[in-house]
Amino acid sequence: MSEPQGVAASTQPVPAMEGALADPRDIPTLSPLRERSGQVKLILLKRIAELGEPRLGSGFYALLPVAAATAIILFLVLFIFLWILIAILSGFNAPNDRTLPAVLTASISMTALIGASLGAIYAFRKQVLAERDGLRADQQVYSDRYVKAAELLAHERPSARLAGLHSLAILADDWKEGRVPCVMAICSYLRLPTLDLQAENPDAGEREVRRTAWKSIRTRLLDPTDGISWHQQEFDFSGGHFDNVDLDLTRLNDARIQFRNCVFRDGELRLRATKLTDVVLDFTGSSFHNMKVMLQGAELNDGAVVCFDETSVTNSSFELHQMSMKAESHLLVRRAQISDSAFKFDADDEGFFFQRPASKVDGEVDFSESTLDRTRFSMHAYALTGRLVLHEVRTNDVRISVPSRISGDAYVNLDVVSNGPTEISIGPGKLEGGDLRIRPRGGEPKTLEVQFNTFELAGGEVLIYPSVPYWKRFRFDLIHEQRGRLVISGDFDEDVDLDIDRAADIREH
Repeated sequence: MSEPQGVAASTQPVPAMEGALADPRDIPTLSPLRERSGQVKLILLKRIAELGEPRLGSGFYALLPVAAATAIILFLVLFIFLWILIAILSGFNAPNDRTLPAVLTASISMTALIGASLGAIYAFRKQVLAERDGLRADQQVYSDRYVKAAELLAHERPSARLAGLHSLAILADDWKEGRVPCVMAICSYLRLPTLDLQAENPDAGEREVRRTAWKSIRTRLLDPTDGISWHQQEFDFSGGHFDNVDLDLTRLNDARIQFRNCVFRDGELRLRATKLTDVVLDFTGSSFHNMKVMLQGAELNDGAVVCFDETSVTNSSFELHQMSMKAESHLLVRRAQISDSAFKFDADDEGFFFQRPASKVDGEVDFSESTLDRTRFSMHAYALTGRLVLHEVRTNDVRISVPSRISGDAYVNLDVVSNGPTEISIGPGKLEGGDLRIRPRGGEPKTLEVQFNTFELAGGEVLIYPSVPYWKRFRFDLIHEQRGRLVISGDFDEDVDLDIDRAADIREH
């Protein structure tokens, strides 16, 4: 029996509608298609029902049958174990009606306890993972802040660089784990030669950025007990060019600050009233021109080292009065080239007779092998129980005054090389203990003058080596009874201007 012509046309595949179900009224009503459409409807309805039901194979619902099976197995194992244990303890007799409920109760309790323990472990692990994810997210936030701050710090506009600088400082306070890279970034910026110190009109904007950078560092070095303190960080400013550096009143513990091979010019290096404990403040190889280095009132505790080794100093002033140097602390200025400058441990060099000792040096001051031209070294207002070493210091047009009170196991070495007029003044003062030695190591003839003015030799030993041609004048003015040793090893040349107190008891070495 042949089918109507319309049927042939209607047997073509019905195009599927994307994203929606076909309306049953749109499906042809002919019997072959009605069966197919009914099957499709049933399949779709089942699929919709399945989507509406919880899927056992995913998430929490997938764990339910596993957990239930595990609990049942654990219960059976515990029940059998307790059954066997009771049977053994009762002489291989099966549990009776009184012990059976107890076995069931114990098995259920132990199963619940183990389940609760495993749940607690799972919850703890989940919490640790969540905290780790949160920490990772925080680290990402900090990293993004660091990158943005660094980009601002490299901006051409000073206002943007100021914003980047403040952002880095605040980030270092907030991000303890990332404090080191933040501090290093600020130090790296200050090392950059972005400011022409020799220009007639230096960039005012850049000068303000640098002033703010030093202020940020100084503020975070005032209190070592502060949680955001940077006092244990390592600061490396090596190779930088600086005019003004302000670290007044800072407190540094167990830190290392490096200014190696830097250029300081036409400004001030302020370290007034700083307290250094087990700190290395290193200026090795740096140059100072027309600078004022201010260390007034600084306190160098045990292990503190301030190093100016191999430096070049011209037309500069080192203000060092009222410093306190504890034992095992060091102020080192070895192998330095110093000209037209002053190292002022005294507030001034006028009327030093009336000055009282301002502080005590228990540590070491060492200028060994340095060259001093047209330079003043005044230390009369200090009391010394440590070491003052000017071994083989080459001098020309130099005036030196040593501490007025020397006691304990102090050691003073004035073995200079006088290449030009050199005057060493000792006193008014008192030697109570230790050794004071003047043994010229070379130089030009008739250039060295040494004067002991109103000097009390109450202990210790003064050792003089006169048999060299460098002496021009030697004066020893003794007061009070001599209880220490004055040793003059040899004879002065006849043309040396000698003035030795008649009461002095001179001994030969």
